[in-house]
Amino acid sequence: MGEEGTLIMALVSSWLTTATLLAGSGLTVSAHGSAPPADLEFGTPITDPSVEPIPIGLGQEPDVQGAFNSPTVLFVNFDGPQMQGGCGNDSQNNCTTLFPGVQFNASPASAATRAAVVQATREDVVDFGVIVVGERPPEPNPYAMVVVGTPPEGAPPGVGGVAPVIDCGNSNPNITSFSFLVNNSTNVQATVIHQEAAHTWGLEHVDDQTDNLFPSAGGVNDPKYQDVCSRIVANTDLDPANSSCNSVHTMFCPPNEQNSYQEMLLLFGPPILDDVAPTVVIDTPAEGQVLEYTEDFDLTITLDDDRRPQVLETSIFFDGAVEASTSLINATLTFPVNAGDPPSGHGLSNGFHTIRVDIADEAGNPASAEVTIEIVNARLATPIRTPRPEPPKASTAPPTTLRPQRPATATGR
Repeated sequence: MGEEGTLIMALVSSWLTTATLLAGSGLTVSAHGSAPPADLEFGTPITDPSVEPIPIGLGQEPDVQGAFNSPTVLFVNFDGPQMQGGCGNDSQNNCTTLFPGVQFNASPASAATRAAVVQATREDVVDFGVIVVGERPPEPNPYAMVVVGTPPEGAPPGVGGVAPVIDCGNSNPNITSFSFLVNNSTNVQATVIHQEAAHTWGLEHVDDQTDNLFPSAGGVNDPKYQDVCSRIVANTDLDPANSSCNSVHTMFCPPNEQNSYQEMLLLFGPPILDDVAPTVVIDTPAEGQVLEYTEDFDLTITLDDDRRPQVLETSIFFDGAVEASTSLINATLTFPVNAGDPPSGHGLSNGFHTIRVDIADEAGNPASAEVTIEIVNARLATPIRTPRPEPPKASTAPPTTLRPQRPATATGR
């Protein structure tokens, strides 16, 4: 399926149609697993070469320790923050030394595209203790922030993004960087987001075009953090350079080389299990609501998860039969249900009927909710009244607060 395709699956009933789903939600999710080739011209710098990131952290400043084995959060900020000056590059207060006092334009991407970008960004850190979210984390979570947007006068031409520092050993986990790509494919956006964030975690450019730290668009559709020692380079011409962070890189490689994968594992530890179930609530119709056979009604559901945005595999059942199966984003969504006779109407008989919604989050955690309604005055030759089922038992407890579950440990060399 192409990037602009949707994950809408076949519906088994004609009265709850694909058009109804699209009109009701507007949030079907674009696929990114088989994205088209990278849409940056080959050789385009990913990080602005006119801005030399300042090396800080372990080995650069006295008495600074590396924050090793410390889980963190990566906040992808699409919302166009007002950047502040005079406070360093503190992500928690929208601070930057690069664009002080600048009101950024929000990304024009739809909610579905933003979710797809976050999904693609998550895929690159599945082996590490990094939680990727699209909304500001609650205190006291540490987080790097990548602003995905553009300054009012437009982004610097011919570059993907920019980072203010190379923080060797991630001595400060709360740093802001920028991605200017707001109209590119999800994989390209994810690569730029990762390169800018990785600079603030202490990773430098390398000469392996399959690595997230390759300095330019190298013709690789979906680079990753590679488990191999690669040469540190100074520019897109791949000129060898002396590393600013040999104090960390040499834990795995010879001087002036870097193993991006092992360094990410050193910094953040193994992945933090997502064992928190999502939630689903059927807002309308209400439990026990009585509906005339000729009365249209809305099926309104609220989907949520503690790691937002979240793509939720969603199935809708009427009396145990699946009526729709699709991928939706956490939100409150309304689907009109047509009354009356098939094929355009629901055709439900007189009596009680159960509506159930099953969901699963990106980690496969399930949740379910159901309500029972009563249909009256159906025009049937032999009215059928179904027995009233037991009350629903689905939990609707709110998601827990996002928080890395393992204590951070700081060590130094």
